[in-house]
Amino acid sequence: MKTTKISDFPKLAGLGDAALEAMRTRRVAPTPQNYGLWYAYSGGLQPELNRAVDALIADGAPFTDMLCRELYDRFCDAGRHLGVLQQTGAELDQAVGRAMTLIASAAGDAQKFNRALDDVSGQLTGGEPPERVRGIVSSLLAETQRVAERNRSLEIRLTQTSSELAELRQNLEVVRREALTDPLTGIPNRKLFDTRLRDAARNASENDEPMVLLMLDIDHFKKFNDTYGHQLGDQVLRLVAKTLTESIKGRDTAARYGGEEFAIVLPQTRLENAVTLGEQIRRTMVRHKIVRKDTGEEYGVITLSVGAGVYRKGEPLGELIRRADGALYHAKRTGRNRVVAEDDVPPEAFAASETAQAS
Repeated sequence: MKTTKISDFPKLAGLGDAALEAMRTRRVAPTPQNYGLWYAYSGGLQPELNRAVDALIADGAPFTDMLCRELYDRFCDAGRHLGVLQQTGAELDQAVGRAMTLIASAAGDAQKFNRALDDVSGQLTGGEPPERVRGIVSSLLAETQRVAERNRSLEIRLTQTSSELAELRQNLEVVRREALTDPLTGIPNRKLFDTRLRDAARNASENDEPMVLLMLDIDHFKKFNDTYGHQLGDQVLRLVAKTLTESIKGRDTAARYGGEEFAIVLPQTRLENAVTLGEQIRRTMVRHKIVRKDTGEEYGVITLSVGAGVYRKGEPLGELIRRADGALYHAKRTGRNRVVAEDDVPPEAFAASETAQAS
């Protein structure tokens, strides 16, 4: 855990004052949850939170209790998904328990009915007087009606339990999607990228198939963001995500790797084909014009630099990412708006990439 130094207190106090001032200015109730939200905003701790809040401020949206709670849940409550999962898991356990109880009850009724049939079979040995036969049949009919009524009741209760289970499964799927999706762009996030990359590497090793990783970065994005604002910056990020999604197919995975950097996992793909795809994506982005929706003002085009790395059987995935990122860095150093394969990167360029990333 990071220790707070005495020298840090003036800075932290300043962030606290800024958070309180932002809340006063926008008439936000001074609750602990709201303070946490606006402290994170004032400190720039989560860039996506700042973009969302800045967009709301620009639109003149009132920061109601409901809106602040939604922002907190979305950007600040790290335990929310875990809490929902735990609650849904407990409800699933209860629903399954009810279903098992109903099934056990139905099995017990079936056993009782079978015993009743055995008793009747033993009693009807032949030669019984008509009155006794009628009594046995009447008893059997009563037992049959009781079992039928019980079965109807069980069917209704099982149907209700089945509906509960279906709803809980849907809730779990929603939470799963949220946990694995980038909230701004709607494409897979870093967590899902890591999973898909591991799966693709395992399949490539087991089936002796090629696999390529593309790393993509928006050129001069910080300058664009600082010049035109986060709203347009978010529009650019969503446009890139949409372009990547529309360019891939099958088992390919496009994900937001972090900030303005994206990645594409390409199973069953050779390096030359991955470079071709990178070129297609790069050219598609260049054809897009960035236009402010509310004014129609044009801001030119956005370009991408792309690096391609090939998976080598059995290697740590960090090595693959390092080579693809090194190729991306070389693309930026040699002019940007281009695609570079790892084979075209001089060894010293990889070292320069690592030095730049470490600094």
